[in-house]
Amino acid sequence: MTDEVFLVFKKGRILVAKGCPTNIIEEFTSDELAELLEFRYATPWNTGKDIIEKLTYILEDIHDIYLEDAKKGKEEVLRDIKIRKHSR
Repeated sequence: MTDEVFLVFKKGRILVAKGCPTNIIEEFTSDELAELLEFRYATPWNTGKDIIEKLTYILEDIHDIYLEDAKKGKEEVLRDIKIRKHSR
């Protein structure tokens, strides 16, 4: 199995897959992603271009965390992103 990590968009959720797109190891709801945006960037939810850019950063963090350690639990990943333990 490869070390590749995939973020799969499916029905308002982000699925994290390891090795191949069908090997799902975790899923994040749109509510969880919105909470991360609000917490990390301290801005209210909006539909502007800026919020999409910030969402991209969060998705990249999710991808990078699972690339480093695919066994991390969702709560640990959510916490790490909120406290910027893993960020660019």
